[in-house]
Amino acid sequence: MKLKHLLRYPFDIRLAEQQLASTAKSAPESAGATIGIDLYTDHLLFDGGRHLACLAALAGKINSPVTLRCSRVLLAAVAHKPHGGRFLAMPHVNWIEPARPFPPHSLVLLDVDGGRADRVLSRQRTVAMLIGREPAARTLVMPYPMHPQQTQDSIDGRFNTLRTQMKAGIFFAGNQNRRYGRDSMHSEFGVLSRLEILSTLSKAFDVRISAREADGRDDRIVLRDSAVDPIPAQDWMATLASHQFFLCCPGASQPVCHNAIEAMSVGTIPIIEYADRFHPELVDGVNAICFRGRKGLVAAIRRIDSMPPEKRARLSRNVSHHYDEHLDGARFLRRLRDDLNTDFVDQVSLPFHNRNFFSTASPPSGRVPLSHSRAA
Repeated sequence: MKLKHLLRYPFDIRLAEQQLASTAKSAPESAGATIGIDLYTDHLLFDGGRHLACLAALAGKINSPVTLRCSRVLLAAVAHKPHGGRFLAMPHVNWIEPARPFPPHSLVLLDVDGGRADRVLSRQRTVAMLIGREPAARTLVMPYPMHPQQTQDSIDGRFNTLRTQMKAGIFFAGNQNRRYGRDSMHSEFGVLSRLEILSTLSKAFDVRISAREADGRDDRIVLRDSAVDPIPAQDWMATLASHQFFLCCPGASQPVCHNAIEAMSVGTIPIIEYADRFHPELVDGVNAICFRGRKGLVAAIRRIDSMPPEKRARLSRNVSHHYDEHLDGARFLRRLRDDLNTDFVDQVSLPFHNRNFFSTASPPSGRVPLSHSRAA
């Protein structure tokens, strides 16, 4: 445990207790099996604890209660994170001490390899979460999640309405401060940084750039700085859905960003340089517009300009289908909870970080049936 967690403990444990008590805790109606989250480290607390909150939000969508088991020091560290507080305050989330057992027949997700867990896990099926940069071989890959707010608020039936509404123009909205221009995108991942992408388009298509919406015009390229002109969370999905293409600019420390997943969920076509970081990989001209480098980006916009409406519509349908089959986190978690009880799946890759938190010295032990690996 890091020293900063210990120093902040007296304040943060009180915060955790307040967050846990902030709502009446209850299991969802028609509750499925409990999703247990057994934490031994702070590896899942990066990015403000966002992915921990996403796991709980996805569990809520499939009507599973969530039981967090960890030490009080680690509980305090969770509470300190902005999304950690959101996680603890969810009505279907509870916490138990390390010595206590999970409810019978829980699916328990661990943040260490199952062989390293030192707490008793009887009558449970355990799956180790391999948090890192790249997926481990022979493991299912958890889809990169939406933002927790969008995961909690999204209504499945609403997707169909948003997917079929009129779409026009190319859109990006996100933070544009200096940390999104780091050289690490080049050196570590071989892709342009967010600021390089935005500057390339601003120079090549300056007369077409807008700071607001496309307003139904296919020639508009909207580049919106969310730090200066934010979009309310409740309007975000509808704003994405009103545009035909989404410019998938990388995050600050690794390429994949939640806004790409949100855009694809409503049928907005990704313009993307990191198609290979999706599992399965996105395909140029089928479910994405792919490019490489500055010249490739400019050429991709030219291709879009000459694309007939029927091809755009087909691409959009393919994008929605790809999301439903491969990127729907709730569907993935439901299958992990319900469909794989007789199969040997003991590890799941979470390639959400810029470095590996699991050892690559020896191959992971997870084995996945071919039918499930195709559908992951």
